[in-house]
Amino acid sequence: MTIDQLRRHWIYDDFSEAELSPDRWTILQAKGPDGALYPYLDRNATVRTGDGAMELSILPFTRFHDSDPKQNNAKQMYRSVQRIPVPATGSLTVEVDMAVRTSGQIPYDLMDAFGTVNLFDLATGVVLDIAATNDSVYALVERLLIPGVTSVEEHYIHRTVLDVPTAPGQTHRYAIRYEPETSLATWFVDGRRLYWATIGVPVAAFNLGMALFSARDLARYSRAEREHGQGATGRWGAWTVTIEG
Repeated sequence: MTIDQLRRHWIYDDFSEAELSPDRWTILQAKGPDGALYPYLDRNATVRTGDGAMELSILPFTRFHDSDPKQNNAKQMYRSVQRIPVPATGSLTVEVDMAVRTSGQIPYDLMDAFGTVNLFDLATGVVLDIAATNDSVYALVERLLIPGVTSVEEHYIHRTVLDVPTAPGQTHRYAIRYEPETSLATWFVDGRRLYWATIGVPVAAFNLGMALFSARDLARYSRAEREHGQGATGRWGAWTVTIEG
């Protein structure tokens, strides 16, 4: 019986092990303008796991760059080792609890310091995220600019603030669903359907991701405006995956 004839529901990681499993998670790397690979890794990061959640704390952020967003924006980011296949019909849904507490964040600045739940595919450049700060929760849909994969005309980023009252360190249940027949993506928070978008490009499989970011515009803001001692702590619970098809 194929994956398309089943409803499958499983836990990708319940964070019950004393250390983050290298069989499930690895640090994401990206190629810089010089062709070298740069890991999304902050030297000031501390990681705790083993109690049913993974906690990443960077106080303050130290990974900054003045011209390359790949070496600046993601302070530390994990991607799943396993790519989660999308069924030919039906849907793929990923769910996880996340709590984010920022330190020194500019209030209501979505880009100054935030944590993320990521669903992404580097084969097409499609990114579906939910992000949280001390005071805001928002959905993000993006088509990354990847040489040989996407053109400048195909690249876009769209962020939408969601109607979710939140507070520093408050846990919410986040879910992202993708339906391949229509390329429809839907974002849920605490069981409520709050945003949806048609992606317009078929995706065969996704990686899961979790990260802390500071991503103010490099061209608009000086180093002092971007690097002012802010940091964040993110805590992610068990990741669950449901495939219906």
